Amino acid sequence: MHARERSRVSTGSTRDWWLIGAATTFAIVYFALDLNRLYALRYGADLGTYLQTLVNLQHGSSWNYGEWRPHLQVHDSWSLWVLVPLVWLFPSAEMLLMIQIVAIAAAAIVLAAFAREIGVDRRAATLLGIAFLLTPSAQGLVYDNFSENVFVPLLAFSGALFAKRRALLPTLVVAQLLLGLKEDEILFVAWFGTACALFWDRRTGIALVALAALNAAGFAFYEASQHVRPHDPGYALVPHDPLGVVWLLLFLAIPFAFAPLAAGWKRLLLGAPLVAEILFMAPWAYEPSRIGSHYTGPLLAAAAVAAAVGLARRPRLSRWMVPLGIVATLFFNDTVLHVGRWPYLVDWGAYARAIAVRQDGRVHVIPRDQEGVWAVAAANPNVRLEQLPRRGAVFCPAYNTNARLFFASLAHAPTRLCGGVVVPASAPTPKPYS
Repeated sequence: MHARERSRVSTGSTRDWWLIGAATTFAIVYFALDLNRLYALRYGADLGTYLQTLVNLQHGSSWNYGEWRPHLQVHDSWSLWVLVPLVWLFPSAEMLLMIQIVAIAAAAIVLAAFAREIGVDRRAATLLGIAFLLTPSAQGLVYDNFSENVFVPLLAFSGALFAKRRALLPTLVVAQLLLGLKEDEILFVAWFGTACALFWDRRTGIALVALAALNAAGFAFYEASQHVRPHDPGYALVPHDPLGVVWLLLFLAIPFAFAPLAAGWKRLLLGAPLVAEILFMAPWAYEPSRIGSHYTGPLLAAAAVAAAVGLARRPRLSRWMVPLGIVATLFFNDTVLHVGRWPYLVDWGAYARAIAVRQDGRVHVIPRDQEGVWAVAAANPNVRLEQLPRRGAVFCPAYNTNARLFFASLAHAPTRLCGGVVVPASAPTPKPYS
């Protein structure tokens, strides 16, 4: 091997390690922040719902007392079966948090591999992968409640990589896993499969559309046989929050230095159905256009792929990705990793009581304003979450934002905590579950 070739290989290997190091750092930081949130009992209902679903799937049932019905009737989420062995080994919320973090960290590495496959140089591909980890949406996915959508970027990038290589069987395997996340993905795979058949590889595209059609028919038959329908939001012709969607699109583009726009308007039109799903969704449990919402998972994946295509055309944009990503993280993030927010303070006595509920095996009914207890204790299949909030339920502030109170509490025990947030002594707090 000539000296120049050895130097090129060495430089490429170094850049790979930069991305692996960034993904590892991302995983360590967010696992620590997730544990802080979990121990402060600040996770919502979904984390406990998926935990209990996976515990019960070990016995063949997807029933859970968060939704009060089998989860596989709520969503077409049979891919969750893949996670059952891990939850059997470690039946705890910590395992689900680790799984979602690893899924997003690994997605960054696969995204960089896809970018190199379409002609992006190794340095720019590495910066693209790091920028993906700096997007508020990716960070929201690992800090928010567990959701099937956390796997969308990893599977979408893997599918795009295999499709680019015209590897039919791996493409279909990945697509089938994607189709088993939620019923939304059936429509998205059919859409992008059609585009693949028209503009890239007819055989792969037709196979993807056929696979999506089979999954749609299977899910429709299952729901009809059970006399149920999926738990989906309503849609309206008039957008509920158009400015929120504009804000979401802006902060999907900024960490990528607007590289998605360089992909060209015809390619960007392929993302129209993903935008429409959020734009026309009626008011739901929370605003779907929130930058850290799990609803943004498919749109994040599409934006990242578009950014890779844009980088292949304008590689100089890569130099701005990490600086803009850092700005987005520090000032526009949906997580605690945001200027002016501080980690939760843990009430270890309250957490110990939640662990006791998880371990005793008895029936417990957790009030809705104690969803953090449910998230910890749901590995006990007899624990139940109330279906509706009680009258007068108290909900705590989202974050510690008062620096004076926060740092004073580090030196002395806080006089009053509400879900890990220091509040004035006169502030109402939920009655601790015991």
